[in-house]
Amino acid sequence: MDFCFTTIVVLLGLLSAASCAPIGAHDPCGAARSSSLELNHLAKIASEEVKKGSTDQANFSSKLAFMQASDMCDPESLKHKSMPCVGKIFSTLKSYSSAVKRISGFQSCMKSTEKVEMALQKLSIDMRQCVESLGGLNHNLNSIISEGDTEPIEHWKEPLLCSYTLDRLFSFSIFTARVFAAGDPAHHTTSSPQKCM
Repeated sequence: MDFCFTTIVVLLGLLSAASCAPIGAHDPCGAARSSSLELNHLAKIASEEVKKGSTDQANFSSKLAFMQASDMCDPESLKHKSMPCVGKIFSTLKSYSSAVKRISGFQSCMKSTEKVEMALQKLSIDMRQCVESLGGLNHNLNSIISEGDTEPIEHWKEPLLCSYTLDRLFSFSIFTARVFAAGDPAHHTTSSPQKCM
């Protein structure tokens, strides 16, 4: 009797341990979870470095993409059909990669952008795998060309544009890390909050 009871307890323990396995262990979007958290961490550091206590930012008419409520990134939409949100995040990520590459040439921004450029590249690779796994890498997403600002910028505005871009990147990274908090966005629920920042 004790042997049967012990066997059942051990089996239940193994089953509960398996159900509590790290999210994303066999999840093609699991890598996007860790790389989005890494980008979030580095974007926060870079944003704080370039601000150096200042909140002064010029008003730029930037071509940076941004996320909107209509992108279907709410938990219910993610659960039933995550590709519209993931696809928009993927294209927005390309916009930020282009913007960071541009400001990395500014003397005032070089050191701070080094921290995020590699994280952006890693997240782009992981996002591509996630998008492919969700069956969404069609010709529209595959041929996204990032529209970047190509107009020359006056030297005195460079630190302001640097701060503005990295601040926007930090906000985007918070959002992205939240969407990928459970790996596959279809597993995203309101009952599983993750701390990002």
